[in-house]
Amino acid sequence: MSEAGKAEMERYPLADAIPQEQLDAEVAYLESLKGKPFFSRLWGYMKLGGPGFIGAGFTIGAGSIVSAMLSGVMYGYKTMWVTWFSMFVGLFMIAAVLRIGTKAGQLVKLQNKHHHFLVGSIMVGLGGVALPSAIWTWGQFSLAGNLLENLTPHLGFNFPREYNWVVIWGISTWMTLMYGKKNSKGTIIVENFMKCAIGLMVLGFAFSAVKVGINWGEFFKGNLIPWVPAGGDGLDLVLAAGAASCGVVDWFLFHYTGLSRGWGEKHEPLGRVDMICGLGLPFIIVAWLVTIVFAQTLGAAGAPVPEDTMQLAPAFTPLLGSEFGAIFFYLAFLAVPITSIVGLNIVCAMGFFEAFGWKPDVDSWRWKICALIPSLGFLAVWTDRPLWLVIFVTAFISLTNNFAAWSIFLLANDKEVLGKNTVGSYFWNLGMLLAICYTNASAIVYVFNRLGIFH
Repeated sequence: MSEAGKAEMERYPLADAIPQEQLDAEVAYLESLKGKPFFSRLWGYMKLGGPGFIGAGFTIGAGSIVSAMLSGVMYGYKTMWVTWFSMFVGLFMIAAVLRIGTKAGQLVKLQNKHHHFLVGSIMVGLGGVALPSAIWTWGQFSLAGNLLENLTPHLGFNFPREYNWVVIWGISTWMTLMYGKKNSKGTIIVENFMKCAIGLMVLGFAFSAVKVGINWGEFFKGNLIPWVPAGGDGLDLVLAAGAASCGVVDWFLFHYTGLSRGWGEKHEPLGRVDMICGLGLPFIIVAWLVTIVFAQTLGAAGAPVPEDTMQLAPAFTPLLGSEFGAIFFYLAFLAVPITSIVGLNIVCAMGFFEAFGWKPDVDSWRWKICALIPSLGFLAVWTDRPLWLVIFVTAFISLTNNFAAWSIFLLANDKEVLGKNTVGSYFWNLGMLLAICYTNASAIVYVFNRLGIFH
């Protein structure tokens, strides 16, 4: 890192909620892991992980899960390649923001200094982070309201989405406002909730996949042979799957949650393990399992294209029967949009504060207002197509990735910012360029699809 870079490196304000002695003990523990066997180091890193699981709880969100479900029903195994490919190229960008964050500091602040505030504050902070976060919650609220509405009759009462959104808003708001508070365990509670939600989803879909069986021939074919459906809804599905796992909001969530944990130069190895084991692998596994379950059940039965979560619940019938299968499905799935709303709230606040150069303070009214702007998404609970609203909004987000992606690429290779710690590797740079090309192509296809060119 250059002397200039060291000079501008400073502790992210939200990390002030963590006692210095705790951070010092964490760094000492990381140093002690260096000489240990591989699996001992891996376990030690995983115990300290957190941002990756928050990212997974966010990335394994309504967009990725719904697109996997609908793809399984409509196309079987054919679009499974999108899952691992989009996450694979996305990890190159996450590794880049990890390097920048641990070696030089806050992304938007660096972009404003070394590029221009139009790139940093406007294109990235507002256009690439805050705005997409605020928009994305519309699909999450719509899905959560529909799930809760369909769950409650199985519990003996009715709770229409016109009213149940208050409960969803209350839970997500409480968790959002706990995050980063001094003298509290709010950050740890949020992270543990994300871990439990991911665990519940993995177990549920894993048991279901074992029960219904896996067509291994189609599985490998769907992962190794790229296939894209014809225009309209099919293209939106592919775009939504890609945007949900390879998008700027995911990159910045990992970046700022890492900074909020006080991550510095010594934390980069921990961050690499966290992004792979906490974010990348759980996402790929869950998306695969979801696609398999729905391909083997509703897809194999020739079910009509679902419009409502009630039409998806029968996928769990082979595992637990019609009643308990439906209850488990709704409960496990309900964790998805709630965790996503929490992540989007936090990222939205961080995006606004970075864009305007404000010092993050989770106790301030300014932070609370910015963090709750995405909650306007509750207005979407009245939609008649909750599943496809999720797909449409997620596909739209593909438009927001491009400027941020190029800016990150430039920062990661800027010696004035990182000195000897620039990316340097041809393979790493190729991966980032592949991610950029992928996001650019997605944006172009989205626009063309809206214009009806692919219909």
